Formats: sequence, C-alpha cells, structure tokens
Amino acid sequence: MKIYILAAILLLPIPVEAGEVTAKTTLRRGTLLSDSNVSLTQSAETTITRLRKDYIGRELNRTIYAGHSIDISYVRAPTLIKRNAQITMVYTYGSLQLTAKGKALQTGGEGDIISVMNLTSRKKISATVTGIDRVEVR
Repeated sequence: MKIYILAAILLLPIPVEAGEVTAKTTLRRGTLLSDSNVSLTQSAETTITRLRKDYIGRELNRTIYAGHSIDISYVRAPTLIKRNAQITMVYTYGSLQLTAKGKALQTGGEGDIISVMNLTSRKKISATVTGIDRVEVR
C-alpha cells in the first residue's frame, strides 16, 4: 500500500513557479544582458525580480540564437579585468593601504580570484577582482 501512495505522490503534477529568459536577437559571447535584448516569461512578480537579479547586467559566456532560452550557466559576472592588462593591486591592513602596479595573468569578473604579477618584484600572486582594473591582495 505504501508503494502505491509513494507512486501516486511522485506522479502527481506539482505546480512550480517557473520563469524563462529567452534571447530576442542573436546574442554573441560577451554581450551584457539587458531588458532590450532578452524577454522574461513568467507567472509571478517574485519570479520577475529573481530573473532580473540573476540575468540582467550579467555577461554571456557563449553565443545564444534568437528565440533560444538562456540557462543560468550561460551567464557570468561582467569582465572587469582582461588578461595582460595593467592593474592596480591593493593590500589593506587596518588603516594602512598599499598599492602597486601589476599585470593580470587571467581574465576575471567581480569576486573572481585571478593570478597577477607584481611588475616591480615579478612575483606571481593570487588576488580578488574588486573593480575595473583593480584587485585586492589578501
């Protein structure tokens, strides 16, 4: 009897608040998503807010063709540092703040940990991207 009840529960349709983001036109890799190039389809206001937070202002990491849905794995934080760019490295300890020039060895978006090279000492270190051409060393 328990098996029949379990099977009935598993086979019953469960209402889910789902939303989908689709491309209005063909969007190339690196395109920033905005209201003008994607359409949001959903049923609840909370879903619209969640979709805007998860997609709008993010960057595509692959090309999406018009009418195709955009999965959350296809987007990332916008690129703030490009590989080989000259950057500012910031180290903060209490009220002391040290800055130095460096070279990005990887591309990264906000919050990404990338490898950078100190231009003075030529040492490679890991740092967190905090802004455009700016990293924080820990």
